[in-house]
Amino acid sequence: MATRPGPRDRLLDATVESLRRRGVHGTGLAEVLRASGTARQSIYQHFPGGKAELVAAATRRAGAFIASRGPADPHGHVDAVVDWWIGQLGRHDFALGCPVAAAALDEPDSPAVAAAAEVFADWSEGFARRLVDAGADPAAAAALGRFRVSAMEGAIMTARALRTVAPMEDLRDHLHRLVDDLLPH
Repeated sequence: MATRPGPRDRLLDATVESLRRRGVHGTGLAEVLRASGTARQSIYQHFPGGKAELVAAATRRAGAFIASRGPADPHGHVDAVVDWWIGQLGRHDFALGCPVAAAALDEPDSPAVAAAAEVFADWSEGFARRLVDAGADPAAAAALGRFRVSAMEGAIMTARALRTVAPMEDLRDHLHRLVDDLLPH
């Protein structure tokens, strides 16, 4: 029998879902409490900084989850992440975006933007490590790691707006070519 996650995890999961659907400004504590089934004091018990701390923690949680997608192989990782996003876009009728991108769009000095910056750096560095481990030049791998994050976020937003996964498939094709260009033959 599976145990129900505790209040902290339920608050984080509900916040991630709200960020994906409504962004930081559209995420209200009353909605998060309702969706998580937790009491109001749970927010301040687990996140004494209130909504700002909760959103930053949810951003980091979402970032770690997405970073865990896919194998160490750069090509396999590209496929796994693109396939996951295509599944998400289709399953949710293009209504849910990336919670990390949503956090990045908050007020410039907010904890959410700082958390998004950490996650984007982690994703970039993680992809670069995969490339270096496969034989790529470290400087070129770092640049492609940063580009992969930017291109992925743009493809997700474009796919949502156009209501088609074509931008995701375009991203996949081009990333595979770029990875091939970096790896020794």
